[in-house]
Amino acid sequence: MKRFLMLLVATMALTACKTVQIENGEVPDEYLARAKKLEGVYHGSFEGRSGQLTITFEGNKPLLLYKDSRGESLLASQCQSSINNLKWAYVTRKGAVESVGFYFDPGLCMIDGREVQLSFSKDYRTIRLSLLERQYMERRCRWEGGGPNFPPREVCEFYQNDINLYGKFSR
Repeated sequence: MKRFLMLLVATMALTACKTVQIENGEVPDEYLARAKKLEGVYHGSFEGRSGQLTITFEGNKPLLLYKDSRGESLLASQCQSSINNLKWAYVTRKGAVESVGFYFDPGLCMIDGREVQLSFSKDYRTIRLSLLERQYMERRCRWEGGGPNFPPREVCEFYQNDINLYGKFSR
């Protein structure tokens, strides 16, 4: 029975979804055909500003470009931000690309995000884009206990809060 459980766990691990770490921004050959299905121009908005998102390939290297009426920067044009190499891809057990992450340089603007994340619909016609704007810790406290032999005590916990910038694009 123990052997059967070990075999079952090993089989599940092999068929599960996985994150593929990308080296040099290039998609490995075994994933290239699936990745190229994402190539194209997507129209939509980022943080309420209309624009277009373009995915192209130079060989095995995907390029992600954003353009709106203010220029080619996700942030304000004076930031001189840039979207750089592909960092990772999340692939389902059926071989579909579900999401990817690109390195992001915020340039002169002060935001915490260093990665643009794209999530794809099943038919690859819609992309949801997110970028971390700010991260902060919040302290939440409550009073516990208290009784005839001991006083109540304050218990505090810290929570990380993320504020993201969002966009949605379709072809």
